[in-house]
Amino acid sequence: MDADPRLLPHNLHWTSVRSFAKLDPTLRKLVDAPYVSEDALLGRLPVQTPGVYTLVGGRQVGKSTLCKQAMQRLLEAGKPPERIGYVTCEPFRDADELRTVLTRLLEAMGAGPHPTWLFVDEVTYVQGWDRMVKFLADAGGLEGCFVLLTGSDHLVIQDSLKRLPGRRGKAARVDFHLRPLSFLGYCRLLGVLPAKTLDGLAGAELGAPVAATDAVLARLERALRDYHRTGGFLTAINDVAREGAVRESTLSIYADWIRGDVLRLDRSERYLREIVAGIHRRYGSQISWTSLSKELSIDHPKTVADYAGILERMDAVVVVPAFAEHLRGAAPKKARKVFFADPFIHRALLAWLGEPDAGLDDDARMQRDLEATFSAHVARFTDGYYVKGAGEVDCAWLERGRLQLLEVKWAAQVRPEELKEIRRRKSGVVAARTGRGGTIDGIPVLPAAVVLLRLAAKAAEAQR
Repeated sequence: MDADPRLLPHNLHWTSVRSFAKLDPTLRKLVDAPYVSEDALLGRLPVQTPGVYTLVGGRQVGKSTLCKQAMQRLLEAGKPPERIGYVTCEPFRDADELRTVLTRLLEAMGAGPHPTWLFVDEVTYVQGWDRMVKFLADAGGLEGCFVLLTGSDHLVIQDSLKRLPGRRGKAARVDFHLRPLSFLGYCRLLGVLPAKTLDGLAGAELGAPVAATDAVLARLERALRDYHRTGGFLTAINDVAREGAVRESTLSIYADWIRGDVLRLDRSERYLREIVAGIHRRYGSQISWTSLSKELSIDHPKTVADYAGILERMDAVVVVPAFAEHLRGAAPKKARKVFFADPFIHRALLAWLGEPDAGLDDDARMQRDLEATFSAHVARFTDGYYVKGAGEVDCAWLERGRLQLLEVKWAAQVRPEELKEIRRRKSGVVAARTGRGGTIDGIPVLPAAVVLLRLAAKAAEAQR
């Protein structure tokens, strides 16, 4: 292959298809890993349909691994190795340099008359990348080519690709979102329960009675506590499998990636640190950007909102607005809640702040983090809210026009007076630290682990 030498370390299949999985810098890390995941998105990529596709997701979530696994599948299917290429955008200074490299690569791959596959990883590293892609498409360089562009900032990618109408391809779906493992995905990967048992529990209606033995429920609660430690990040999961705990270096890697991406956008590390600390202090509470800015050295609420928006676009946080009955949607002027999008992200950023990680299993910490985890699982399949009335309901969403309500209670005992709003509305589900469950004033009170499985199943169904 006549290609830029900087591409060779990630395209070893050009010289040896047989040794690609063993020698590739991404895939070889999986060889000795206790757990290896192949996301369901891998089978949904329309690799046989030429076009420009996107894969977005937070840092360290597995986008590069998914690209390499897709390449491996193509090679196993007998596709010519010289027509499959991978480019990581980190070494390139600007769009002109990247365009030159990609033009040369596409020519070497024989793009045009023959099917080709091009994976361009972390494309948002390069300013002006969207104009570069448009140039290649308009020049006919992408004809017959499946192009997958990946990036961590999904809003930037979505807005930029509006400049490519008619050039995205004929597949029904062109944009894909990769997230950390859900609780259901985690339980499947670790074999917490037999697949039939797990799918039976996850596939039931959210508030359906739980048909499971005490032993099954105990295993699920242990798995939920373990998920609280590692979240859905494979590196952390494999740390625990190998060493019994998440390594400090793993926590640092993720925090450094978030910090680096924010700095790349010409933002202040000091402001980022203050805002992350402020979110942690007010975790689970209603906040406004104005009230948060008053606790910080940042003068303007819009600056706080800007940083929070960046973190949300990077899948680092989930911003949950209040539900407005008259709008049947978000209340624009009411305070919102801000959660970290995964328990591991919370741990990693706390480590960056120098906060002690003690009390990880305390009921108060579990309560706050589980409310966040449930809200983040809702955000995987729809817009989520919280409800404020006579009391408060942690999670809400619209399903076929009807408001669904879910309250999280991680305490030894659930008291009726703590459920004022959900009891007043006479509908919803309480996810609790409980055995088989029961009811309070007709409201199902179910094991939190089972309810989270069912939310994860809803999210998986929405991705199909």
